Amino acid sequence: QERPPPHGTPGHPDKRASERAHVTCARLGRRAMSDSDASGDSNISLEDGGFSFTEEAKKIPFRMQQVLLNWVFIVASAALILDFGALQDLLRGPVRMPHFFAELCNWFGVLSCLAWLLGFAILAHWLHQVGATPMGKAGCYLKLVASVFFNLQPMTGTMGDAMLGGGAGLWWSNLTGILFFHFGNIVSCMDFYLHTPPGAEKKKGWGYHGNLPITAMWIYQAATWFLVGANFLSCSLNGKVGTSFVPTTGLPVVICQVAGGFLLLLGSVVYTIWCDGFRNFNH
Repeated sequence: QERPPPHGTPGHPDKRASERAHVTCARLGRRAMSDSDASGDSNISLEDGGFSFTEEAKKIPFRMQQVLLNWVFIVASAALILDFGALQDLLRGPVRMPHFFAELCNWFGVLSCLAWLLGFAILAHWLHQVGATPMGKAGCYLKLVASVFFNLQPMTGTMGDAMLGGGAGLWWSNLTGILFFHFGNIVSCMDFYLHTPPGAEKKKGWGYHGNLPITAMWIYQAATWFLVGANFLSCSLNGKVGTSFVPTTGLPVVICQVAGGFLLLLGSVVYTIWCDGFRNFNH
């Protein structure tokens, strides 16, 4: 009686069927992988197209620190805009009975300046954690010093001490602060130019995810150009009325204040988009 060959020997029908099935599965597997890769490439191109930066933002080291500090900067920018509005209301409104909004002028200033100080302190910590360049750290330190000078004016104005400028506060602190802030932005932009940050590509546009920090920093620099102009034109020497180049209520000063405040807010929003801080609050 002829015995069937053992399972798996050459020429056995089950073996040939198994091999054909294996080849077919392999082909289907390669096709599935190819389709998956194509789908993945499509998703990546969609991300690069600017519809969503969620996946790219996850690659940012210590991302939640960036989310925190950029929300702090948004608060600082919004409070600064309110501070400018309250200041204009205070100077244009009745002297003896100022409006409630005008009376909040120095308090808006305190909130804004404390927020800038806190934000740049967190940023300095983040830069050390990621091993930023010395020039990048220097730009941040200049803005940290600027925020200290910023705090002097509203704090002394809130005190109302005649020796410290009365309700207007120290006359020189805002101008000194904005000069430090502006110079810090210039140093930061130079750092980005000389040392391309991780993820950035010079051949890509301003809206490319890796280039958004550079875009935001240039917006910040544009903002401080306007704010330097506003402070320089309206600064009163020794706090004496009538010694400024342009009255604080003058149109050039108002334009520079509004443009500078809203550009700071825009730059902060761009940074928040970069770290996906409007949608993703998880580590």
